[in-house]
Amino acid sequence: MLQHTSDWSIDIGSPPLAPAEIPNDMIDDWLQDSLIVKEDWDQLPTATRDALRATADEAELLRKLVELRLVTQYQADRIEAGRTFGLILGNYRVLDRLGAGGMGVVFLAEHHFLRRRVAIKAMPMYRDDNSRQTLLRRFLNEIRLIAQLQHPNIIWAIDTGELRGTDPNDPNLHYLVMEYVPGKDLEDLVKSEGPMPYERACDVVYQIASALVETDKHQLVHRDIKPSNVLLTPEGQAKLLDFGLARRPASRSTQPGIVLGTVDYVAPEQVADATNVDIRADIYGLGGTLYWCLTGKPPFANNGSLHTLLTARLTQPPPSARSVQPAIPPALDEVVRRMMATDREDRYANPTAVMRCLLPFLRKEGHTPYLEDPSFDPSPQISLGDCSLTSARRRVLIVDDEASVRTYCSVILGAEGFNCIELSDGQRVLGTLQTTPCDVVLLDVQMPLMDGVEVLQMLRSAAPIPNLKVIMMSGRATTEEMSQMMMNGADDFLTKPLSVVQLKARASAAARLKHAQDRVEQLNQQLLGMNRHLEQNLEAQNCDLVESRNAVVLALAEFVTYRGLETAAHLERLRGYVRCLAETMAQMGGFGDQLDANFISILESAAPLHDIGMIGLPEHILFKPGKLDPEERMAVQTHTVIGAEILQKIAHRSHVTAPFLQVAIDITRHHHERWDGSGYPDRLKCKDIPLASRIVAVADVYDALRSRRPHKPALSHGAACQLVTEGSQGQFDPQILMAFQRCNERLERIWREFPD
Repeated sequence: MLQHTSDWSIDIGSPPLAPAEIPNDMIDDWLQDSLIVKEDWDQLPTATRDALRATADEAELLRKLVELRLVTQYQADRIEAGRTFGLILGNYRVLDRLGAGGMGVVFLAEHHFLRRRVAIKAMPMYRDDNSRQTLLRRFLNEIRLIAQLQHPNIIWAIDTGELRGTDPNDPNLHYLVMEYVPGKDLEDLVKSEGPMPYERACDVVYQIASALVETDKHQLVHRDIKPSNVLLTPEGQAKLLDFGLARRPASRSTQPGIVLGTVDYVAPEQVADATNVDIRADIYGLGGTLYWCLTGKPPFANNGSLHTLLTARLTQPPPSARSVQPAIPPALDEVVRRMMATDREDRYANPTAVMRCLLPFLRKEGHTPYLEDPSFDPSPQISLGDCSLTSARRRVLIVDDEASVRTYCSVILGAEGFNCIELSDGQRVLGTLQTTPCDVVLLDVQMPLMDGVEVLQMLRSAAPIPNLKVIMMSGRATTEEMSQMMMNGADDFLTKPLSVVQLKARASAAARLKHAQDRVEQLNQQLLGMNRHLEQNLEAQNCDLVESRNAVVLALAEFVTYRGLETAAHLERLRGYVRCLAETMAQMGGFGDQLDANFISILESAAPLHDIGMIGLPEHILFKPGKLDPEERMAVQTHTVIGAEILQKIAHRSHVTAPFLQVAIDITRHHHERWDGSGYPDRLKCKDIPLASRIVAVADVYDALRSRRPHKPALSHGAACQLVTEGSQGQFDPQILMAFQRCNERLERIWREFPD
């Protein structure tokens, strides 16, 4: 069974009754103020709501609400302390406190209706008028600056507002609603995990340099680049935070002589005059951030008074990261030193130059980029017994009008063993592929002459290479545009600036998938040849050929095990289960002449093909660590159609073996249908579902319940049987469930005979 899906889900309980009318002023007030979401309250069982309304003690009531997840512990503490002001900010409900700084406090919040989580930065409510006005100017400046920036490595602004104070003399609370990104900032991350490998550190800084390219386009200087202002998500994406000190070089909102920024990472010219800075001040701070990631130490010793530190900064030479971590390459140490040069004229002129110099360090030392090799054989002979990709170098075609992007992709993928070919426009793609076959095409969406969408349509209509994988790249495409491109034939999508981790993972996954599909077609040809041989010897009932056919079927089915979705033991168990169930059903009667010996033999042979369609699904969906969203779940459900289409290609070319192939097609397409008609892909109901599919469905679910998965433990035989027979209302054929109950001891023996 597929990870993250649960096609044996069970309905429990009945819809809740209408809310009880037990008075409780506290609950009514909290519902009225939206501190408790009415939708969540109404979904509670009547008895639970009655018990909560009967609780008179506020502390006890809040404790129960936290247990039921109607409020968070942070909300409960604020409510109990009588400090509810600011828990509701416009359309947002504050859930927790994330952190604080000189420019404000950051909260985790949730939209009332969309239930989307966001981060909200609230300005401190100083009563001193001068302090408040100065801070408000900076706060409004940050809001307006962020609103202009649209970049995947910059936290983006969603909304803003203000909350009127409870007292006429109190200042209003101003707040900024931002994208919420889970993860740690670099300061906390390095403190907890230690210095980063230099490849990872360079990847993070490369992403932030890309963000600074965007700020530089808008003539903005951040003025506070430091580790605590860079957030790193679990997926490895870096996000630049906190634009409270940002300004345009022409602006004079800061008084000359005022130092802004964190002392450890502030540029020397910023020490002298915070108004007289340009993008090179941010490059200095980024160099200090890279030093921190590489060494786990700030770039300069923090001893002495603030005046002493600031005075020293004007003359201190750039630090050497290699003196702390000798494993750092000397060339990278020079990059850090140049980024932190005391004289800004000696630094890199712009963030693009920084990105270019970091490129060689985004790969393992000792590897070199693989450019086009004229001696490369585009048609390697692959052994059918070999599932690895080491028998030939994989080839990727990189199509982008920006030379820096092409070079970046070549460096990263070259280190992963790809043979890289670069093109600067889309017009030459088809001709190149006709003479130089490739596994993967990395295709930019926005290009002159012929854009990526046109190239994609051309590739899918012309089909120059079987199973060619196309990965689109863009920094501006909307979600809707991405979805449309996927529907038009794109296999995957990458957002610019490209993450090293995602680029390597997506390209490698696409190449593996093409390789697997190519081998499936080879095995299809072998199976067709075997079927032709069977046709010639059908009258003799050559058992050896039947066994050979079954062996080829198992080899085909084991491609699913190659992708890590099934085990060989699972396929053997499934064969045993379906024979056991079918034989028991034949003894029970009620199925006419359907369950004869020939049908049972075909069923046993074809059952391992049930999930063959999984080889057509992207790995980032199959191995997603969290819960699948609705679109991803719909994509997973297409594996039934993909599998049926694979086998249908064989059926069109074989006639004598049609009964076997039809059973295999029925199983692959319909083993997720449900008896009550709520399954997929065709929502068949009752006996409209092919008998073979109904049998495999029960066997497959039983085995899934017995098996351990990342998202669930393995169940005992008794617990699995109980869920199949009692907890699956409407899912299975009742007669097959009766057979399941009769032969469940045999099923247990099969499970023990073929352990994972």
